[in-house]
Amino acid sequence: MDNIGTSIGAAGWVRPRVGRVFSPRTVSRTLGFALGVLLTLAAGLLPARGQQPDAPPAKASADGATAGVADTGPVHLTILYTQGTTDLDETAGRGGMGRLAGAIRQERSAHTNVLVLHGGQTLAPSVLAFYDQGAHIIDLLNGMTIDAMAALNREFHHGDDRLSTRAFEAGFPIVTTNSVDRSTGRTPDGLEEAVVLTAGPLRIGVMAATPVLTRETTRAQRTEFRDPVRALSAKAAALRAGGVDLVVAMTGYAGDTHRSVLAARPADIVLYQDRNRPFGVDYDGKFLSATVGPQAAWVLALDLTVERRTGPDGKPVVSWSPAPRLIDTATVAPDPAMLIMAKTYAARLDTMLRMEVGRLTAPLDTRKETLRTGENAFANAVVDTLRETLDGDVALFNGGGIRGDRQYPAGALLTRRDIYAELPFHDVGVVLDVTGQQLWDAVESGVSAVEQLQGRFPHLSNARAEIDLTRPPGQRLRSLSVGGKPVGLSTHYRLATSSFLASGGDGYGVLAGAPRLAEDRYTDFISTQMIDQITRNGEFVPRLDGRMSVRR
Repeated sequence: MDNIGTSIGAAGWVRPRVGRVFSPRTVSRTLGFALGVLLTLAAGLLPARGQQPDAPPAKASADGATAGVADTGPVHLTILYTQGTTDLDETAGRGGMGRLAGAIRQERSAHTNVLVLHGGQTLAPSVLAFYDQGAHIIDLLNGMTIDAMAALNREFHHGDDRLSTRAFEAGFPIVTTNSVDRSTGRTPDGLEEAVVLTAGPLRIGVMAATPVLTRETTRAQRTEFRDPVRALSAKAAALRAGGVDLVVAMTGYAGDTHRSVLAARPADIVLYQDRNRPFGVDYDGKFLSATVGPQAAWVLALDLTVERRTGPDGKPVVSWSPAPRLIDTATVAPDPAMLIMAKTYAARLDTMLRMEVGRLTAPLDTRKETLRTGENAFANAVVDTLRETLDGDVALFNGGGIRGDRQYPAGALLTRRDIYAELPFHDVGVVLDVTGQQLWDAVESGVSAVEQLQGRFPHLSNARAEIDLTRPPGQRLRSLSVGGKPVGLSTHYRLATSSFLASGGDGYGVLAGAPRLAEDRYTDFISTQMIDQITRNGEFVPRLDGRMSVRR
């Protein structure tokens, strides 16, 4: 294992060799974490490849060539790409942290130049992340020699400050090219706008586009998410001017961000996420795009042959050709040290999470498609519990707040693990004073993006709504009643909702300015309320009562 040293860079910044950039004031608070990682992972980890911040443009030589640029001859480079690794354990013999680490180790042993890029979507949601806001994921990834990770919408889920904390803990750069802290005008603290990775004689620029919808769907309060195509295009131009040989961009699918990025082609290679495409590679001789599914069931490997030569005008010309592979992690031996780490984390909460809550009296469906398109029995139970606990006239909860994405058979015994998997976020109850008009506008906004399966779909308690999806957004709510009476637009109601929606999250900006009658600091997590309710009853009776009538 390479020794991890530090060197003083420009403007007094200290750069650990593992690639994070720290100001002097942050070094002391990170040394303890770094020592802990070294002690935990000393059993034979492979060294990470070199990482640099954005480099300034190289100086041109007298003959017009870029200084320091030399012909390379063919160089072989392997880029590994994975994303969405929230699960610690494998499923059906594939994926999980142990097999992902094993695949990375296997590739680094077989190839000289390997860069490991993680596409993000990993710090949430999961049961463990409910408690530590993704710290365990960073600890595990630190043991895999990740070279760079994208900060997508789920990285911001726990808020700006939590993500900055995770970034300072990481032994690799976390990248967002289009995110700006409003208070400073710069990339959020601890994150990188872009990085340059070295692989042999090659310099690879890495960018990441965070979906603009992140502002609405997470707790990122200070961060502005700018147009991803403009940001990527501008940064790619700067990286190329600085002498990088290839530019790689990573992005996600929220708000169809991947589609706009793929259409613009701001980089040589775009690695993206597409929930409808578990694997795909497209290459037209100049531009390559590729995707792979989550949880490291398979890992994408791009074997590139890259050659840099001096062109007739004295400027460098880079040519490259790809040979993609799909690594089935079922064929990869899990990394023993990583298995131990993952199992240790899992064991910490296992005893508590195995505690039984109640038995299901009928089948239950919490798949995304059912939660974000119509009435759902689990969502009914959540929103009813929220209203009863907070004594609201009406309650509202979003389908995106429920994340189990599974089907339960009748008779299944629910545990705390199940409820935390379904409600993994730190949402607490809030009571707002809203007018009927605000309530109408909130529900109208909630049904405006059903076709995109956005998480804003509304679920109501003590209310009934008629929705017509054949009409355009903004005109879909046909009727709304509270307590059996048509909503009075000037009437005031006690609305019980989540702290997330009360702050305007998921497109519910109409609620952000409403007076609070019960503050969130005085109420329990919604997941805790659900556990208490089911435990008191001893069973869970899923019910659909027609409160949400949807015409398609």
